[in-house]
Amino acid sequence: MMPRLREVMVTLWKKLPALGCVLLSGCMTLAGKPTAVSSCSLDQAWDAAILTIADVQIETINKAAGVLETQWVEVEGSRPAGFFQRDVNKERLKYVVEVKREGTGAVATVLQLREEWSPMGVRMRQWRGIPGNTAEEQAVAAEITRRLKEKGC
Repeated sequence: MMPRLREVMVTLWKKLPALGCVLLSGCMTLAGKPTAVSSCSLDQAWDAAILTIADVQIETINKAAGVLETQWVEVEGSRPAGFFQRDVNKERLKYVVEVKREGTGAVATVLQLREEWSPMGVRMRQWRGIPGNTAEEQAVAAEITRRLKEKGC
């Protein structure tokens, strides 16, 4: 029985970075993250958020909780790896958009989760969390705002 327990613990430990990102995205504070604030209704803000991230496959649509989440998308790595600064790293990202009622309008907050993979180093061949790109988060929030302004609110 003990070897099986150890095996389960090792498996969970290996998945801890990925689980941490997912868990943190649910309970992480979104204070300071880019937002789209509008006098539009919650439904209009929800629709604008969906249309904005529609070019990436959506993994979670939970209107009751006000959360949209895309699937992971692999993007070009932004950091070189190793002593010789080789361009072998991979990166992936996903967006989490929270749409909530605010007064008579709505607010959509954008969070980008980003991970890096490298074939080198102590944690080689494992995805590990890195900071999201603030400019890309702001661009998504700006696009939601633009779509809401097109609706006249």
